[in-house]
Amino acid sequence: MKNIIKLLAILTAVVSLGSCKKEFIELDKPYSMTENVIFADADYIQTALLGCYDAFKSTNPTFMGGLAYIVFDCRGEDIVNISNPVTMQDTYEMKVLSTTQENGRIWNYAYWTINTCNIFIENLEKHNCKDVIGEELCKQYTAEAKFLRAYCYYVLANLYSLPYSINPDALAVPLRLTALTSSGNNDCPAAAIKDVYAQILADCLPDDLPSAPGTYDGVTRANEAAAHMLKMRVYMAMEKWDEAITEGKLVTGYSLAPDVTKIYGPGTYECPELIFALPMSTQPGDSPNTQMSCAEYYSIDAQVCWLNTESGILAEDAYSQDKDKRISDLVSAPDNNGYVYSLKFTDKAQKQDWIPVMRYAETLLNLAECYTHSANGTTQARNALKEVRSRSIAAGDDMLDVDALSGGNLTTAVLKERRLEFICEGIRGIDIIRRGENFVKNYHSVNLDVAPTASNYFWPIPNAEINYNKTLGKK
Repeated sequence: MKNIIKLLAILTAVVSLGSCKKEFIELDKPYSMTENVIFADADYIQTALLGCYDAFKSTNPTFMGGLAYIVFDCRGEDIVNISNPVTMQDTYEMKVLSTTQENGRIWNYAYWTINTCNIFIENLEKHNCKDVIGEELCKQYTAEAKFLRAYCYYVLANLYSLPYSINPDALAVPLRLTALTSSGNNDCPAAAIKDVYAQILADCLPDDLPSAPGTYDGVTRANEAAAHMLKMRVYMAMEKWDEAITEGKLVTGYSLAPDVTKIYGPGTYECPELIFALPMSTQPGDSPNTQMSCAEYYSIDAQVCWLNTESGILAEDAYSQDKDKRISDLVSAPDNNGYVYSLKFTDKAQKQDWIPVMRYAETLLNLAECYTHSANGTTQARNALKEVRSRSIAAGDDMLDVDALSGGNLTTAVLKERRLEFICEGIRGIDIIRRGENFVKNYHSVNLDVAPTASNYFWPIPNAEINYNKTLGKK
């Protein structure tokens, strides 16, 4: 883990993930930027918190601002990535080893963010920051840092463990909940997936978070709805459908954007659908590093990840209709090779596309899936599904009759709708593993059917962790 000197460099950096009353660069700085100085000043404390968001987004290099987001799509079957090994082809082909580059990067960036949050949380208490910023703001800042820590563990849980639905006692990843501020102290055993999920639920504190949909801070920082959404995702992974429904119904104040295309692009925070998003800007260090942005994978200019029209969701008639705006407006015309690309992320040059981590369409489709597992939930499931689907295609133009669906056919339709709605948004790979399904890919030279019993179903812990963590154990 990094030492405290390197951490303080991040905590005192200029970040743009939220608004301060005055820019950090304009503040008078003492000669020695120590913890005592940082956590005795309200502006410095807020900047330290924004440093946690900076680590989470990690623009240089990149964590949730691109890399982790892309990984989960490359594990799914609705995009194709057989470009070259540098751009996560190993992830696409399910060949990730303990030495694979993206494996080490994801692990390091996730735990770097976790430790940044741990240090911030501990310092808030250690320095009695409630006396500086007030008790309520101190609770809010703690809840924001814990949410980011929880989301990191959610990413790790869905890469490095068997699904909870198959074996709640399966070993997952180390739960590091205290700050590491010096070398050593690396030993930490892998926790069971049930314990990782329990910690995520404990770290989601919606009552301590603000509810501010439609504002810059309300979208780009942890909020009440985002915490409910993360809890909902975990309960779905645990197949606790009633609990998931409860969390989903608590997501209020949001609505679907009338035009699905308005969700994407730079400066989209005013979209009523965005619950939690990661912004990009032209400030130095505030956009993804080279080969780390979504546009550098998904855009037609990138020629890296194209949409699977042969065996993916776009190969199915009901999910590739010309009058569906997700097809007509968000899928490119075929290039010279006959490939089509997503138009959700297009700014390959400047990399200013915002990353929508959570949006209200997911809330509705989560509810739809949960209701299909609930007694007498058919009507609610249909209504939630239709609300999302009718935004992009009128009922009179739609070959899919949602009102005629029930039972397993309705569940299947909801899952397929998720695949179309969130294609290139980092959800498909998570849906497969949380449901304990096989990873199936059939595209030209890539023919895979990876079951949960296969050794490559989840990623191996990287060598760097194995070499330094002697209590890790074997999975």
